Amino acid sequence: MSVYGLIRFDIEDFITPESDEGLAAVLAAMEAFDMPGSYGLVGKKVQSLKSHHREDLLAKLGKQPSIGFHSLSHSEHPTLSEDLADRPYEEGVERFIAREKPGVQWVTELVGPPAYFTQPGGNWVPQACDALPQLQMPIFFSDAWNSYLVTSPQPMWIEDILHLSPPVATPKPFAMNLPDNLEDAVAMIHREAQMRRSGDIFMVMVHPTELMTTKFWDAVNFSFGATNSTLRPAPLRSRTDRDQAARAFYAYIKEIHQISGIEWLDVNSLANRLVPLGAPRLLDLTTLRTSVASHGLGPVVIADESYSAADLVVATALSMTGAPLGTRLPRVRAPRDWRSEENRQSADGERMPIDTVLSGARQIVNHVEKTHRLPGTVILGTSAVTIQDWMRTALAQFAPHTTSTVPLTFLNFVKEPNALHWDWPIFPPDFRPVGLWEDTRRLAWSLKYSQYRT
Repeated sequence: MSVYGLIRFDIEDFITPESDEGLAAVLAAMEAFDMPGSYGLVGKKVQSLKSHHREDLLAKLGKQPSIGFHSLSHSEHPTLSEDLADRPYEEGVERFIAREKPGVQWVTELVGPPAYFTQPGGNWVPQACDALPQLQMPIFFSDAWNSYLVTSPQPMWIEDILHLSPPVATPKPFAMNLPDNLEDAVAMIHREAQMRRSGDIFMVMVHPTELMTTKFWDAVNFSFGATNSTLRPAPLRSRTDRDQAARAFYAYIKEIHQISGIEWLDVNSLANRLVPLGAPRLLDLTTLRTSVASHGLGPVVIADESYSAADLVVATALSMTGAPLGTRLPRVRAPRDWRSEENRQSADGERMPIDTVLSGARQIVNHVEKTHRLPGTVILGTSAVTIQDWMRTALAQFAPHTTSTVPLTFLNFVKEPNALHWDWPIFPPDFRPVGLWEDTRRLAWSLKYSQYRT
């Protein structure tokens, strides 16, 4: 198994006509060396290609094996995050679908059905995890710069989708500085081949419009929450600079496609190498307790099967209620009614009577059977007990001297606010959608490692 490289093109500039030539240049280079790529299309961009009579480019895109969706309009206000930030979660899911569905339809009709979604800029929204399956896109292809989840050289599952947040191995900005940064850009790929382990993924991120322009198209029109009264094309490079940039990109693809130790893939071919999302087997309580003691409540692989924090809780409840070992767990997703800052785990060593713990286990099993979701709390007597406190007390029944908390290690997979790209220049000043971050932490109950087929 090699290191896997992904090349993602974000094709988005629907205002600058010359950006079409940037797209033509990258398609020509990729075709010349038979390099697989993943092409994320903004809905209004494919519409502009049609209006510019670039059926040739639409046809070439239609032949690519991995087409993605890069939002309806990228940076137009309100952007996705601005639109969803203050909405209740379920309303936000419905709003995501309503506003983005026309763009999905345009991409489907003019190019082909998109297999993945890439958020525009800093607009990583947790509602995508519930909305994408309803839009027939089971993959969220983010990146280390913009994801709310930590950078990972390994694909992961969250809720019902495959999530990619790989390290980015391109200078920033990349294409806009070609040809001057060509040598450095190639050197970055050599380093990835040397430092990554077999099966790790990394990505190259390219905006074709940068080959043509000296500024980002959206920075010209939508900076800091405002919209120009008249939308303006981005300022262009000179004709000579554009030609040199296109030739440099061609040279870049020529160089990196032959670097040993890297297998270049598109998103669909990567996904086809992964074991489909499924329910792992029920474990015995001793194994569960040992795992949680070692790793906390978070993603873990046990006996070649992948478990989320939610899986571990449900497995504990099922084991306590007498379910047969080795059976498949029910599919379980994140709780709907859980907020990390409101559900801090008790640190005291008080234990519940075994009958009380079993009552909680039965509530968990019944809730999952009805909703396919982990409950955020269980009712024990007249009190609501957080699901993590129930888990700590349940495991303590089988380790008499256990008094510590159960670390919620799944939260370690969500970036802290100071690491998020809330400073994306398109957002309004001081824009901090804390609710989106909190919902991401809640959804991380379902986060688990993906695994390659053997």
